Amino acid sequence: MSGLDKYKVPRAQVDVEALAQELARYNQICAEDTEFLDYDHAARDRITAELYANPDCKPSAFPHDTVGGADEPLEKYDAYLAQVNAAIADLTPPKTLEDRVARNHLAFAGLMVFIKYKVQYALLDYNDLGTKVMKRYTELVRIWIDNEYPRLFPDRAAKRKQNSAVSTPPTRGSPLTPPSTRHSGRPKAIPAGEVAQYLMNPSTMLGKRFLHTPPRGEEQDYKGEWTMESYSARMREGRVDHEFQVVLEAMDGASLPMDREEVEFLLKYSTLVV
Repeated sequence: MSGLDKYKVPRAQVDVEALAQELARYNQICAEDTEFLDYDHAARDRITAELYANPDCKPSAFPHDTVGGADEPLEKYDAYLAQVNAAIADLTPPKTLEDRVARNHLAFAGLMVFIKYKVQYALLDYNDLGTKVMKRYTELVRIWIDNEYPRLFPDRAAKRKQNSAVSTPPTRGSPLTPPSTRHSGRPKAIPAGEVAQYLMNPSTMLGKRFLHTPPRGEEQDYKGEWTMESYSARMREGRVDHEFQVVLEAMDGASLPMDREEVEFLLKYSTLVV
């Protein structure tokens, strides 16, 4: 008997839609708050530092830090998620940047616990159901990006639309032209800290466009614009495998699966287009 068996649920009790909806809810909170906080980096960083200076708040969002211990009884994670959801409800709608920083932290911590113990471990024997959950989750995220994102961030949505309108995808089979370095607004260099945040919360990459410009001496195969199409994580042989579907201009717009290390390399030498 595996130590993870205590988290498994009978197949008949798996509600694919409910799991996907809860994942999407946590993701949407993180995405919304991250975008709002991105308008004022200085305030965001100051408030975050103040939050993490509180000894009762753990900067890490990983379950072994937030809940305590590793692979605790399921009831302990359920109780933690109930507390997180209640705190999120108290902060919704957020009235201040402090509310957004706190809510973002809570939602990401909740997402980490939920995806590990309510999806990955719970569906360990049902890869097909896990795939369905992540597919539906990706659909819900895309619906949010296409509908709610423009309402919340009309300025950024307009820039995304403008960039899409003026950008002509390369024709498959034709030589690639060098990617344009002219974008609306000034490109944002991605600091190492933000690279780590993207990797910790991959959902925040959805809807963003990046420009990969590695220096000489580094691999040049993926040079150009790229976007993340979807992200999934699942248990394989007792460990978590992360898979990113990345659309690359350098591959004529093809979508390629990548692991965490490959995406980290992309981010390390990328700027944020929009």
